[in-house]
Amino acid sequence: MKQITLTVPDAEFLSFMELIKKFGFAQVKKIKTEPPLTEEEMRFVEGLKSALREVELHQQGKIQLTDARTFFEQLKAEQTTH
Repeated sequence: MKQITLTVPDAEFLSFMELIKKFGFAQVKKIKTEPPLTEEEMRFVEGLKSALREVELHQQGKIQLTDARTFFEQLKAEQTTH
């Protein structure tokens, strides 16, 4: 017997399981669910998505990003003023 692992969206899970159960030859041995993200993890994911959108816009020539040296100089300047 072959084994597969599937990832199914939460909204479609119950319908999908009903369909699988109709096949007499398919067996469901274990259902693994992912715990929901914490508030901190959600903020991290959103920040990462935002950063990736900025990189994409930069690659398309729509925005100019600050290079690392300038970024660190700005951080250093902010620390000395606070």
